[in-house]
Amino acid sequence: MANDRWTEQERLERVRALLSGSRAQARVGRALAQGGGYGNVLVGVMLHGADRVRQGHTPSDLERMMLDVLKTVMPDTEAREWGRVYRESVTRGQAQLVPAVIRNLPVSQGYTVADLRRDLPHVVSAAVARPNVRVVDPYAAATGQPEDAAFLAAMRESGMAVTASARPSASGAAAAAADGDAEGEVPGEPAVADPAAPKEFRVKLELESFYVHREVGDQWWGDDEIYWTAATSAGRDTGKTFHSKEFEDVHKGKTFTFPDGNKVLFDGTFKDFLGTTIIAWEADQSSAAWFEELKKALNDALASLRILMTIDSLVPVLPSWVGIAYEIAGMFAVVFDTFRNYDDLSCQRTIGMDRQDLAVLSHYGQTSWHFNGEGHHELKVKYAGEPVPFPVGTLRYAVFNGSTWSAPIALDFESTTPPALASYNGVLHALFVRPADKVVMWSRLEAPVGAGAGTPAWSKPERIGGDASLYAPALAVAHGKLYYAVTGQDRGLYWRTYTTSGGWAPASTFSGYGSEYGPTLATVRDQVWMVHVSGDQSLFLNTHKGTTWGAAQDDVLDWRVGAAVAMVTYNADTWKIAAGLDNRLHASTSQGHPGIWQRQGNVAPDLTNRSPALTVHDGKMWLFIRSTDGALQANTYNGAWSGFQKVSPGAAKPMDAPAAASHDNKLYVMYRQ
Repeated sequence: MANDRWTEQERLERVRALLSGSRAQARVGRALAQGGGYGNVLVGVMLHGADRVRQGHTPSDLERMMLDVLKTVMPDTEAREWGRVYRESVTRGQAQLVPAVIRNLPVSQGYTVADLRRDLPHVVSAAVARPNVRVVDPYAAATGQPEDAAFLAAMRESGMAVTASARPSASGAAAAAADGDAEGEVPGEPAVADPAAPKEFRVKLELESFYVHREVGDQWWGDDEIYWTAATSAGRDTGKTFHSKEFEDVHKGKTFTFPDGNKVLFDGTFKDFLGTTIIAWEADQSSAAWFEELKKALNDALASLRILMTIDSLVPVLPSWVGIAYEIAGMFAVVFDTFRNYDDLSCQRTIGMDRQDLAVLSHYGQTSWHFNGEGHHELKVKYAGEPVPFPVGTLRYAVFNGSTWSAPIALDFESTTPPALASYNGVLHALFVRPADKVVMWSRLEAPVGAGAGTPAWSKPERIGGDASLYAPALAVAHGKLYYAVTGQDRGLYWRTYTTSGGWAPASTFSGYGSEYGPTLATVRDQVWMVHVSGDQSLFLNTHKGTTWGAAQDDVLDWRVGAAVAMVTYNADTWKIAAGLDNRLHASTSQGHPGIWQRQGNVAPDLTNRSPALTVHDGKMWLFIRSTDGALQANTYNGAWSGFQKVSPGAAKPMDAPAAASHDNKLYVMYRQ
């Protein structure tokens, strides 16, 4: 990517300056600032691999991938010189930008894909702790909900950001009645998602326009011109690079439209996951040679995105994807800065989307992504491909009789999110959300009426008023009533109560509260506690003493989560367990005081990134998860954790989070297959 501005020697000096920390206050230095001791692993692998090749060693599998990035923008001789500069910096103790796990390796030892798998939890923790990384709610993203100020400020500070979407709540429910019940369908909702639909879809994303919140204002070169580049991949051989026209006279308050013929971000086959890196550039009197070299760099970015999604066990699973995506972004920050002034790059943002995200985007039609760097531009993106159905699964449940689990039993319901369960007045209640119109449905496991009894059966599902949601509801029993809470399609929080004699009460709202994912309910002594997740992935708690809800309060744990929490009272303690953005199951307890929580460590690291389920049965607390290998697993607590065991045994394969309840001296766990 050589250009008129930097010679080879000057590029080497810029590499040396980055490694020594003398450019720490420059924007690229701020972008590469380490987090948690494992930041910039891929930068380190690239430099360590270059040095190993210089000294006659064969690069490892991962080192070869990283060196291929350099290969298209410089000759092998210069890449080896990068390795020499790196080794000199390590010898002088000046390569602190590179993490110790790489810096301390001898030249004879390479760093492999297997090593990256081993260190992945640390890499992920370092990434998600950065303020310019966000795991957001797909519905909020697709409906253009404002991005929080702290994230935008961190993006401006570093000139780069990584965003991916978390799954909807898992404390509650979703499923659909197979018999229809189209009465009162919500207008504008998509058609019923076909569970037999093909796994691949033609996805087309177009750049519509961008609005200027703040112009770049580079007076040195006298230009107010912006252009956009992107590299997008849906895995394997599916990918596309993009280079826009130059937009002139780009000033605050103006909107610019991408012309027909130069607006397609991606048009191709999608199966599991899509990643895109988009960059807003200031047109700084760039030469034709620079644009040609930039195309090479974009192709490298595209290749890296493909690598990201095809290396076994590193791939489209949050939060692992976020960690690797941030590493790739940092690697390209080094390459761009070394060959071109990094400040010419206004903002670089990597965004990951899976089928759930694209289903939401397909439904709403467009979204907006902010690029807050040297300038602040809001990019509008349109979905123009085939409709993507929401992921749908069949509800199943297994029953534990005290010694063994039954085989999973399939219900004639389909779901778009996990179910909610609660036992009330001798009846097991389930709530779910119908795929056709996102209406909240209700079914009950009841014994037949009349002499002779018989086997309990699930009732025909009924809708709960006009309630509709893109999130999972929650259930709890207290004060002689069944409590239900849900996040509405407007992201507001709503609740009702139910009694056997009076049915469902009218819905009430929590005025002024917005919720990410679904809420969680639990009975705590003489109260109902509700936890919801705010826009910055932190938790808030309300209490209900039988008459009214108290004001929401921060639960003081400082957890950041990408899904709803699980909560239950066991003996004197109320337990709260959540899958954090660091891929660990965090646990805490409270002895009836909503503002006082004691941390109980991690139940298990790297075992799940979905919401868990909690219930109490037969004198024990039960914890259920969908493990990363796709199995339903259970763990019990009676003063100590017993360890996770597969349910039924290993036959239960949930799509995401389960729900659980103790009922009629048996333990029920329900999930969607």
